[in-house]
Amino acid sequence: MELFVTENPPITLSDIQEFETAIRLSLPEDYKSHLLKYNGATTESIYMYFGEPDDGINFFYFLPLKYGDSLHVEIVDYLPEKHLFIGCTQTGNLAMSLNDEDYGHIYVYYSEGELTWLAPSFTAFVSGLIDYTDEME
Repeated sequence: MELFVTENPPITLSDIQEFETAIRLSLPEDYKSHLLKYNGATTESIYMYFGEPDDGINFFYFLPLKYGDSLHVEIVDYLPEKHLFIGCTQTGNLAMSLNDEDYGHIYVYYSEGELTWLAPSFTAFVSGLIDYTDEME
């Protein structure tokens, strides 16, 4: 069974390269693969968590690189330099670092300015997603 549901038209490697040129940074290969397959994504379950439900990291969706609604993968000024806004949780935004020292690491950013480390890579973040539908319903 697929973990993710795609809701946006597909993108091409050329779209990714154009984006990388525009931001003057390179995306991690695992994230590029995800974008090419899903161009964003959500899950069927509203009970998809990174870690335990008590941790409060309730995954909502990954942003598309293009197409879809008004939100897209982007560098935003409220995140630290070279951090990319890639998705949302119930209580915050998912960010990926493109800095040399923590390249590809995934963080959650809360509106009060707190940036919390979650995983060392996009793949590790996705691997840490657990569906708690059976326990929550």
